[in-house]
Amino acid sequence: MFKIRESVVSNCEKSFLLKCLKEHKRLDHRSFSEFRDISIEFGKDYGCCYVSLGKTKVLAQVSCEIQVPKSSRPSEGILNINIELNPIAAPNFDSFSKNDLFTQLNRTLEKCIKDSKAIDLESLCIKMSEKAWAVRVDINVLNHEGNILDCASIAALSALCHFRRPDISCEGDEFVVLRHDQKDPIPLVIHHYPVCITYSIFERGEYILADPSLLEEGVADAFLNVGMNAYRELCGLHLGGKAELTPDVLIKITQMAGARASIVVEQIKKAVEVDNDKRKNKETIGFHTNINKTKEIIGELESCFELWTTVPKKEKNSMIQSDNMEIDTPAEDGKSPKNSCRIEQKGSGSAALVPEEYKEVDKQWGESSEEELDDDVIEIPKKIQLISLVDSDSEEETTMVLNAKKTKKKGK
Repeated sequence: MFKIRESVVSNCEKSFLLKCLKEHKRLDHRSFSEFRDISIEFGKDYGCCYVSLGKTKVLAQVSCEIQVPKSSRPSEGILNINIELNPIAAPNFDSFSKNDLFTQLNRTLEKCIKDSKAIDLESLCIKMSEKAWAVRVDINVLNHEGNILDCASIAALSALCHFRRPDISCEGDEFVVLRHDQKDPIPLVIHHYPVCITYSIFERGEYILADPSLLEEGVADAFLNVGMNAYRELCGLHLGGKAELTPDVLIKITQMAGARASIVVEQIKKAVEVDNDKRKNKETIGFHTNINKTKEIIGELESCFELWTTVPKKEKNSMIQSDNMEIDTPAEDGKSPKNSCRIEQKGSGSAALVPEEYKEVDKQWGESSEEELDDDVIEIPKKIQLISLVDSDSEEETTMVLNAKKTKKKGK
C-alpha cells in the first residue's frame, strides 16, 4: 500500500515559531500555560463519546463481552484500550500498519488508566476462573491538530464513565444476560479519573508550552506527559525527546498539571450528569443534534445561501425564433414597448404573432375555394414574420404564415 510521508516542518516555520516564543507569543494567541477548549458530547448508545480539543477530534466507543478471565487474575475482568490512527485524521496515518506513535499512545493510555487501577476490575468478574466481563475501549482519531494523547484520554474516561453494562441473572449453572428493558444496565465502578496532560519543551527547558499544536509538536525538542487525577495523585510520567530538565521544572509542571486535571475531571462529570438528566426526561440525545446546531455551521450555511440565486424553470413548449424574426423584449418596468408583439394561439399546433398596431385587423382563418385563391393575392405585412412552434412530444416542426391579408386583383 502506498504510504504518504509525514509533512516536514521547514526551517522558516521553525525559526518563525522560535522567534515568537522569544517574544512570549504563540501562533494561536494563547499564553504558555493556556489550554484549548474542550467539548464533550455523547451519542445515543451508552459508552459513545465525541471529544474535541480545539481542532483535534476523537471518537471513543466502549463495548463488552463475556470471556474467560486470565489465569494470573482469575477474579478480575479484562480492560483493553485500543487507539486507531485513521487516514481521515492525517494523510500520513495508516490504519493497517502500527507505527511508533501508535505504540506510544497505546502504552501511555494503558499505564495511565489501566495500571493506575482507575477501573474496579473485580466488579467485572461473573464467576471466578470461568466467566468475566471483558471491556474494550476503541478510540478513533478523526482529526489531528496536535496533542492526540490528551484528547484520547479525556474521550476514554468520558466513555467509560458513561458506559452501562447489562445485568446478569444466574439460573443454576447457566448465566442469562438481561436486556435493557428487563433490567436497568449497571455502570462501571470508577475509583478515580486519571487524565493525561502534555507539555512541549523548547530550547532545553527555557520555554514550556501547555497543550501543543501540530506545528509546535514538530518544532519541540521534547515533550513531557503527566498522568494525574483530581486528587493530585501522580498516575504516570513520560518524557520523550531530548531535553535537560531540572527537578524544579518537573515539580512546577506537575503542580500546573494537578490544577488542570481537577478542571477536566469536573467537566467530564458534569457532561455525564447532563446526559443522564436528558435520558431521564426523555429528551433528544446524541452529539449529532448538537453538531447541527453549532453557530459555525449556521454561519457557513447562511454565507453559502447568499451566493445562490433562483433560476425559473423552462416551459415544456419552447418557441424557436427564425433567422428573420425580431421580437422586442418587455421593458424592466413591466410595460410593453412601442414595437411589442403578442402571441395568440390558433388551434392545436399553431400560433399567431400579432403586433400591437395590427390589433384592429380582421383575422379570419377559414377555408377558401380554388377560384378565390386564384383571384386573390396574399400580401404579407413587413412586420409580420414567420414563427415555428416545436412540440415537446414530437420532433417535427411546422412553419406557418401568420396574419395574412387578402386583396383583390386590379381590373376585376
